[in-house]
Amino acid sequence: MLRNTLWNLLGEGLPMAAALLSIPWLISAVGMERFGALTLIWALLGYLGVLDLGLGRSLVQVVADRIGHAGGQGEGHGDGQSSANTAGIAGPAIALMGAIGLLTGGVVALGAGLLANRFQLETGTSPEEIRASLLVAAAIVPIALVSAGLRGVLEAHQRFRPISLVRMTVGVLNYLSPLFVLPFSQSLVPVIAAIAAGRFIGLVGYGVLAVGQVPDLLRPSRWGRPSLRGLFTMSAWMMLNNLVGPAMLYADRFILLSLVPAAMVAFYTTPFELLSRLMVIPGALSLALFPLASSLFRRDPPALGRILDAGGHLTLAVFLAMQAATIVGGETALQLWLGPAFAANSASVLSILMLGVFFNATAYVPNTLIQSVGRVDVTARLQLAELPVYLGVLWLLAERYGAVGAAVAWSLRTAVDCGLLLLLLPRLAPGTGTVALTIGLRALLAGAAGLAGLLVGGPVGAAISLTGLLAVGLGVAGRLMRTRSWEKLAAPLRKSRTAPLPAALPAPRITGINGPAIDGAAADRS
Repeated sequence: MLRNTLWNLLGEGLPMAAALLSIPWLISAVGMERFGALTLIWALLGYLGVLDLGLGRSLVQVVADRIGHAGGQGEGHGDGQSSANTAGIAGPAIALMGAIGLLTGGVVALGAGLLANRFQLETGTSPEEIRASLLVAAAIVPIALVSAGLRGVLEAHQRFRPISLVRMTVGVLNYLSPLFVLPFSQSLVPVIAAIAAGRFIGLVGYGVLAVGQVPDLLRPSRWGRPSLRGLFTMSAWMMLNNLVGPAMLYADRFILLSLVPAAMVAFYTTPFELLSRLMVIPGALSLALFPLASSLFRRDPPALGRILDAGGHLTLAVFLAMQAATIVGGETALQLWLGPAFAANSASVLSILMLGVFFNATAYVPNTLIQSVGRVDVTARLQLAELPVYLGVLWLLAERYGAVGAAVAWSLRTAVDCGLLLLLLPRLAPGTGTVALTIGLRALLAGAAGLAGLLVGGPVGAAISLTGLLAVGLGVAGRLMRTRSWEKLAAPLRKSRTAPLPAALPAPRITGINGPAIDGAAADRS
């Protein structure tokens, strides 16, 4: 578990470093307007990349289940029947994801002209350049979806090290490859083309690894023999999570785009992209805790309280420190990174977004536990209920206050989302109520301290925030040291080294909100 968590962190950390290096150069070379357009194209690709009907995450679960029934052997070392069974599920699913990608990319290509006209560019970039860039971006969509399917096969076989190596390569190329074309052109078209080349390299890498693991992926005659019903049933709720979550994640950029010039959007998207990278920390933790919580839920239900205690308070400790660091040095860091003019426009946005990131990170562990007890439908329905309210608040605040208003709307939504998850968790996982209340109160106090500092402003406001964060942090640290929850959680892991555990999670069972369990992976909060 620790090894896989570290590989997940490394797979995200190196692209983050590449982003820190490349963004100032990109802004300097292409200008603020083109860079604002580039961030919106990145956002568009990010959203379209999850339109896979939930098949990517579902594929991991179903293939892993078949590997477990085959005795846990990899395809390259198992018998032909095992390979055929896995390829029978994975092959059609990946082909369908490719078809969805082609269809979605075609829609983007057909609407490129209309989308280009929505970019409020005042100087230097023509609608024709934006349209050509969107045509290139449309070609990335099927590449991204097929790559997700191939990566799902590798995740089911627990090939996290090669997955992370390919992901690191693609992530670094996503930010550094545009720098290689800038000496020859400042147009967005070759910049997006360079990003597309990096995604294609990733597709080839995942393909070589997946075919090496499951040779029958290249033999369509072996496809489709096992039933695909379980895969498509589970993907329904996953699809809803995949659609609604990113819609809330990226809606702010496009609403801002319709209200302010593209150059102003960059003052919001740049700190947002930077802070969103911090979500790899609770994300890696959640990915490690999810199988543990799923396996312990039936045989040791009180373990969920210990998992929430340990994981929730560890997340609080890390992000209290990050919130304090943002208060102390956030504006200075922006000045050193992107210059005084950029910092003057983005410092307040950064501080507000950091509050939202704090609540977003705190929500990861309760979200993971709700899904680990089989209630993927609960998180999907919650996001669906939040979406229209959030969009309305976002539009009102962004129209009146611009980037600052969008930051307030997003942070407010993450705080409400975190609170609702902590309220729902005890109803679904008995024994977690006391810990959920403790974590919720501490997160509320920390958020109130940060908000008070923003409202007062200046050195006095910073002192108020830091004092409040320090008080909460002392309580969190004391809780972690007193309970020794990590030692309690390690006991089942030590036992697992001497007693065999199932090679994969059980196949999903999908029913209504009051029915039996729905097994699914923990999705990232957005």
